[in-house]
Amino acid sequence: MKFTTLLFPAVVLGAACPYGTFSPELPTDTRGVCPMLNTLANHGFLPRDGRNLNQNRTIQALSDALNLAPELGAFLFNAGRLANPNPNATTFDLDQLDRHDFFEHDGSLSRQDAYFGQWSRFNATVWNWTTQYYTSDILDVQIVANGRAQRQMRSNLTNPEYQLSEVGYLFSVAENTAILSIIGDKATQTCPKKFVDYLFSKEELPYSLGWKKSAIPISTDDLISTFLAIQAATAFPFPPPPDNSTDVFN
Repeated sequence: MKFTTLLFPAVVLGAACPYGTFSPELPTDTRGVCPMLNTLANHGFLPRDGRNLNQNRTIQALSDALNLAPELGAFLFNAGRLANPNPNATTFDLDQLDRHDFFEHDGSLSRQDAYFGQWSRFNATVWNWTTQYYTSDILDVQIVANGRAQRQMRSNLTNPEYQLSEVGYLFSVAENTAILSIIGDKATQTCPKKFVDYLFSKEELPYSLGWKKSAIPISTDDLISTFLAIQAATAFPFPPPPDNSTDVFN
């Protein structure tokens, strides 16, 4: 009875919360390994319960919240849909992205390795390890490359089951790409550290800190440019040999 009494006002508030307005997840909601998608669900751009994300809603959410171009939004939706265990699925849930060594990978910036326990939710200790390498108030290609490298190195040294598939490697670079080109400025490939810390730790868009979405649509080519720059600036890990893990995207 006490739990129901506490939960009911939260349910009503969540249901009435306008599109784009932040409201923390409820105990009945689902979230996953992706801080950005969790954040968009918390703002109602995506379904607030984190379930049944379809193509049209996802493309619209990524455009409205982040100004991602439709073709990029479609690519990201189709990638997420592949995490649904139903091969004919036309939707996915956020927690379906948690499958180990698919989108989720060892050496995450803000999640602990699956070997050590719960791996899908924000881990403050892991995030502190990363941000120790964010040595400027403005993050750039080399700084995020350093943060990524230390996480991979720490994981490699401490996790006896450490692995990084080809697709895991690609997504580990891509999540750093998003920091600079989506949260930050795609033209300068920089981002204020305070925006990144706020989004990762609170899973809330940092409007209160002055953040605004890009005024110019963000394309796949924009992300590829930053991706290649981060990859070139990173000494470790080396790209893994082809292992067929990317075949799922073909």
